[in-house]
Amino acid sequence: MKIAIMCDSPLLEKCLQYYLRDFIVGYRQCDFVIADKNIDIAKPLCLISLSEDAAIIKPFTRTQLFLGVQKFFKSLRIKPSLREIDESHPDYPLKKKIEDLVAQFTDELYWAVSDHYEKR
Repeated sequence: MKIAIMCDSPLLEKCLQYYLRDFIVGYRQCDFVIADKNIDIAKPLCLISLSEDAAIIKPFTRTQLFLGVQKFFKSLRIKPSLREIDESHPDYPLKKKIEDLVAQFTDELYWAVSDHYEKR
């Protein structure tokens, strides 16, 4: 999960930067943007406001912030990159099996090409 923050409120922006510091990236690398007002951008927008339509309703606790951000991220249906799948992820055994098969195929391909050039 990669997040960019674009808030008018400096206090809210600093609060979000503090709580979400492990997820903050620049706009170009982000999966979505958190903002305190509707803005016209090309990325998905997670709105924080007093409105019932907001993904995160102000005021919020740290727990409510994390739950709201996670719920919004899951609603985007963005699949994690293969590098992000670690031992705690449910698809880790599949990732490991694929890595083993690719390594085995790489070895076999290397030896086939190597044998071909040795026969010349």
